[in-house]
Amino acid sequence: MSTVRKWKYRKALRFVWLFIALITLAHYCVFPQKYTAAYLLLFFHANSTAIFITYLMLSLVRSIFFLPSTIFVIMGVVLYPEEPFLVLLISMLGILIGATWIYLAAGVLKVEELFSSKAQQKFKKAESGMKKHGFWIVLLWSFFPAVPTDLICYVAGYSKMSFLKFIIALFLGEIVLVSLYIWTGKSLIEIIF
Repeated sequence: MSTVRKWKYRKALRFVWLFIALITLAHYCVFPQKYTAAYLLLFFHANSTAIFITYLMLSLVRSIFFLPSTIFVIMGVVLYPEEPFLVLLISMLGILIGATWIYLAAGVLKVEELFSSKAQQKFKKAESGMKKHGFWIVLLWSFFPAVPTDLICYVAGYSKMSFLKFIIALFLGEIVLVSLYIWTGKSLIEIIF
């Protein structure tokens, strides 16, 4: 991808993000009553089936847009505080389906071409590390909350790591992290309310 195309792509993404942010801010300014807890609770009860289906679908497709799973786990805890196992199931399904998509798409997407040549060299270095210690890298990476899991999924696919080792390591790391999010979040909600 040429430098000019990269620049146009980034500029377009910034424009879309800014447009969405401005529309949301304007909506809040015009309709502040729609952002109160009472209104949101009433809306939730009136549309619970549609909200559940939307939450499920967004959790399953979020990785296509490289959105972090943490947001959807927390959203699930807030929406369904009495159903932690349901939130865990949906979250893990979304993570595993998204990870599989990113892993398989790594050879087609060629996202590394969007980065500088220095960053591309890091991809090459990561590839050799993944071939030696891929299972442990994915396991530890997916357990650590401050780094994007989608990135390690991409690197695993890019380096052609064994899919079975990749998905097992990812599952083990993510189930611990997601469980911590869910039960910590559930405890916080119980304290607040």
